[in-house]
Amino acid sequence: MKLGQRQNLKVTRIKEQGAYLSDGQEEVLLPKKETEDLKENDQVNVFIYKDSKDRLIATKRQTKIEVGQIKELEIVAKSKVGYFADMGLEKDIFLPYKEVMGRIRVGEKYLFYMYVDRDRLCITMKLGEHLLRNDHYKVNDMVEGTIYALERGLGAFVAIENKYDGFIPQEELKGAYRVGDTIEARVQRILRDKKITLTIREKAYKQIGADADEILKLIKENGGTLNLGDKSDSEEIKKITGLSKSAFKRALGHLYKNEFVDLYPEKVVLRD
Repeated sequence: MKLGQRQNLKVTRIKEQGAYLSDGQEEVLLPKKETEDLKENDQVNVFIYKDSKDRLIATKRQTKIEVGQIKELEIVAKSKVGYFADMGLEKDIFLPYKEVMGRIRVGEKYLFYMYVDRDRLCITMKLGEHLLRNDHYKVNDMVEGTIYALERGLGAFVAIENKYDGFIPQEELKGAYRVGDTIEARVQRILRDKKITLTIREKAYKQIGADADEILKLIKENGGTLNLGDKSDSEEIKKITGLSKSAFKRALGHLYKNEFVDLYPEKVVLRD
């Protein structure tokens, strides 16, 4: 069984508590509430995790992250030993204090890498060794990324598109930033080891008006409410509006300043 990953398993037997699935060597329980229409010998795609009693459990539910992936998750609780993030299941994923980068808050979203530690699922904010060196971008390309670490006097480390490793030198950082911030930047240099050096671009004032017009059009087409806001996932914003989260927030600020809309954490409402 591959803990923390999706896999295809075979239904070997169905009991009162659910269906038992096998990879040919081990068995795992798929709880009864997820076994509707299943019969012996069926193939089923499931995610494997451990329940509160440390037992292997299968689920057909789609999780927000898998082992080996870098994804944005929301911190939902804090304890004496670490934090917990929502991964889309009843059981939240554990973030040990030693894997935290910077100050983080319950209710906020950050980037994480999922791994297995001593046969349990964990996440870390230390992304450097899990990000790729450049084989995609060239100098002067515009990119979007998330700050995953800040080092005073050195600069900001950025996960570009949640995949490539980038760095913004301290002298290039204008304003206040914190871990978890989404930024837009220009590729300034690509070093011999394929590390990417970035510079923060100036605000695209000319683009704000066009972006704001498109968002206003979307709001009107949706009856005066657009279910996106400051708390929305960047991938969802990109899918619906075609904009990066940074560009989306700038356009919303423009609309709000000009009294076209009211802003809420997860929606935008057209003013009367």
